[in-house]
Amino acid sequence: MRTNRVSAVVLSILLGLAPLAGYAAEDDLFDTKAATAHREKGLAALKAKNYDAAVAEFEESASISPEAEAFYYLGYAYYLKGRAGDEESRKLSLENFDKAYEIDPNFTPTRFKPEPPPTQENVQQQEPAPAQPPTEQPAPAAPQAEPAAEQPK
Repeated sequence: MRTNRVSAVVLSILLGLAPLAGYAAEDDLFDTKAATAHREKGLAALKAKNYDAAVAEFEESASISPEAEAFYYLGYAYYLKGRAGDEESRKLSLENFDKAYEIDPNFTPTRFKPEPPPTQENVQQQEPAPAQPPTEQPAPAAPQAEPAAEQPK
């Protein structure tokens, strides 16, 4: 009888927890939609060269969902901010790059590709070629009508 009671208790506990297992599978560990939204805002701020806003957005994204992409872009924003000589930003840049590659050693950023600075080659490629007047080609000669062949009488 004792084993029947124990079995009944275990069975009722398992049946009671079954709906919770399905609910937990549906629930994400991190709010990836919010993190992605912050990354998108950060990328827009980087393109606008607003590095402080980009840093804030990427920090928020990394705190919501600590993924390699968020830390990489955070490091990149700090790198761009540190190019003006801010040593603290340079240090934070390296820390965030390291963190990104600790999370995913094979990470490769693909979404943000800054435009290259203008160089002599870029400037020459962007200038349109001067318009050249069309060359005149002789009009094709009109086909000559062949004389009508004489028909036998």
